[in-house]
Amino acid sequence: MAVSTTEYTTHGISTKPPSQHFKRDVLRQPSPPSSPPLYIPQYSTLEGAAGITRFLSPIRRRLPQQTYTPSSKWDIAMGQNVRRHAPIQFDHIGYNGQGVQMRELSARSDAAIAAMIQGAGDPVLAHTGRERITFRVIWPGYEHVECCDQVVINPGGRPITRAQLSKFIAQVFARFVEKTRKEPCRSPEWNLTSSGIRFEHLILVALVSVWDDVWQADVAVDLR
Repeated sequence: MAVSTTEYTTHGISTKPPSQHFKRDVLRQPSPPSSPPLYIPQYSTLEGAAGITRFLSPIRRRLPQQTYTPSSKWDIAMGQNVRRHAPIQFDHIGYNGQGVQMRELSARSDAAIAAMIQGAGDPVLAHTGRERITFRVIWPGYEHVECCDQVVINPGGRPITRAQLSKFIAQVFARFVEKTRKEPCRSPEWNLTSSGIRFEHLILVALVSVWDDVWQADVAVDLR
């Protein structure tokens, strides 16, 4: 560490700081207190949990999102120790980490989706041990628009598959986009309007466990 040789004045007497003693004093200082155990930035991407990947498309960008945190201090304290589940990926057959267009997932039949995405028949939520999970959408600039839905893990007594789950998520986003058309957006870059980002631009990359039974989608946007 560089030590300044600037003169200091004490009680009218000009002196230079004793550099060697200064260095030793610095080394003897106690370590600063450790950082708080939990820090959640206002905006982040969910890629850290889903695994960092580089998109092949030059126009595709990951959506920055605010991850869900409960408002109750009790829920925060209880939820910190709950185990997070591994992300559930969505990809075309033969690809990794590129995602699938939500428009395709929303409009196609389960059979068509099964022929299109990897691991379509996998019972992706059976390992959670829950009857249902909570799916939330928190879009930058539209945090004031509530979007929360329940995913039943064993509909009709059979575990939900990756294909069924992807379609469910895409349809939730389709309704969310319609719901926000007349809502003000506080983040113009991610504005959901007919002249901005539209539903056909959205890419489902993964579903990420963010808090207890709450999951959010890792989303990319094809900016045109």
